Amino acid sequence: MKNLIFLFIALSIFVFGCKKKSETKTKNYDFEINTSKSIGASTLALKSISDNRCPINADCISAGSATAHFKLTGNDVDQEITLCNGGECGTLESVANIKINGINYSLKLIDITPYPQLQKSNITKTVKVELTKI
Repeated sequence: MKNLIFLFIALSIFVFGCKKKSETKTKNYDFEINTSKSIGASTLALKSISDNRCPINADCISAGSATAHFKLTGNDVDQEITLCNGGECGTLESVANIKINGINYSLKLIDITPYPQLQKSNITKTVKVELTKI
């Protein structure tokens, strides 16, 4: 009987003593200029891209950087967000903390493709971002 009570107490401590981990949900989005994605009742739109990274197979003094300019609208929100990737970003960051419908998110610039080349091309640039609920 004592072993049964001990087993019950140990099992109770194990079950109720475990702390539930907060769930972080991450989604990846691909944008082209003037495209938007709905996030809840809000809309995130890519407005422009500035890409001055050193082209492939070129000799450059610096690596340059690429920036993506977004606009977040909806539910009384009208926010401009600029994310930068590369060695020449200055004060700009590759991650921005935003609030959508009262929920905190982290918006991270993953990549801007294609990488610049010496010959100009008409390939549409794509911006990949990661949105994580924090």
